[in-house]
Amino acid sequence: EPRYPILAALYHPPGGIIRHDAVVWGYAHQADCRGIHIHQHTEATGIEVEGDAVCAVHTNRGIIHTGMVLNATAGWSSTIAAMVGLELPLETFPLQACVTEPLKPFLDVVIVSGSLHAYVSQSDRGELVMGASVDPFAAYSLRSSLEFLEGIAGHVLELFPFLSKVRVLRQWGGLCELPPDFSPLMGFTPVKGFLLDAGWGTYGFKASPICGKVMAELIATGRTPDLIEPFRLSRFEEHALVGEKGAASVGH
Repeated sequence: EPRYPILAALYHPPGGIIRHDAVVWGYAHQADCRGIHIHQHTEATGIEVEGDAVCAVHTNRGIIHTGMVLNATAGWSSTIAAMVGLELPLETFPLQACVTEPLKPFLDVVIVSGSLHAYVSQSDRGELVMGASVDPFAAYSLRSSLEFLEGIAGHVLELFPFLSKVRVLRQWGGLCELPPDFSPLMGFTPVKGFLLDAGWGTYGFKASPICGKVMAELIATGRTPDLIEPFRLSRFEEHALVGEKGAASVGH
């Protein structure tokens, strides 16, 4: 008898998995082909503001003079915003994952359990990729924890008991930032020229293409597209929150 018998399920045929780093390489390659300059190993150390407008970005390799900065730095968005004196309504949480040794392919879908707060899929190299929701405490730590590993191992074994002898290959952690209503912050801020695409938490990857399009439209026209108007930063003081806690089928 399973501890948590399956009572109901969601089935999403068009869904799938994709290799995250390969997607980033693809974006970078196409950006380079279109004349965009990508400065690797360049740390933003500060943002210069004159009056109420951005005028330059200070880096470890020099100063970039600009009147427009888009903050799309995921788990570090609030840190970057602090450079212009802007406090964002975000909390920062570690998010951990792990992979097993390679196995013969047997899983061609993503299995997500809302009860166990766990997901598992199989990579093109045969590794099982496993993870859960964000850690239950706010932190900037990227260290992996035994608590997470024990928890995810127990949950995955409830789904697939035959994996009990499989070895974990590696484990890692990253940072996520989440606002109180679990919806992103997109668009203008009180600092002129300082724009946001932040607060996506654990589910921003799939939205990246449309985010790029609407933020480019916003920058080019100076007007917020209707699609992202609800995600404006000012919604918190206007009491117009956008509740989105179930976006990833696993409550945060």
